[in-house]
Amino acid sequence: MKWLIGLVTTLMLSTAQANQVSQFGQYQLHYNTFESTFLTPDIAHQYGLTRTKGQAILNIAVTTQAKGELPQSQRAMVSAKVTNLLGQIVPLSFITIEEGDSIYYLAPFTKTDDDILKFTVEAKISADSAPMTVNFQRHFYVD
Repeated sequence: MKWLIGLVTTLMLSTAQANQVSQFGQYQLHYNTFESTFLTPDIAHQYGLTRTKGQAILNIAVTTQAKGELPQSQRAMVSAKVTNLLGQIVPLSFITIEEGDSIYYLAPFTKTDDDILKFTVEAKISADSAPMTVNFQRHFYVD
């Protein structure tokens, strides 16, 4: 468990450095993708995720942060879709991970070699709140 928290924390910190965080008023929407093979077999099994070269994970977290304080995780309703260059759209299904004070959302997706995928992510704090939407793309390779 602590290994997964460490992995996600590291990924989120690296995403902040790579500017993979968008500000929406008091909320920050963090987003990142990583190879499913980064997960240990035990962690992947625990959360029902498949470790394979043809699969990656979309990682989402919503936080708030007061000046001078550490970010605080927020619960959110998260949805996303991925579109390939042929225009094929695949909705993603998230699992919610809650460990200690951390809350994040993971969604596996299929990738192929030399694949450019476009992501649309939407997060809402409540059913009637305005959506926080980010669009980004990634270039994937299969070793």
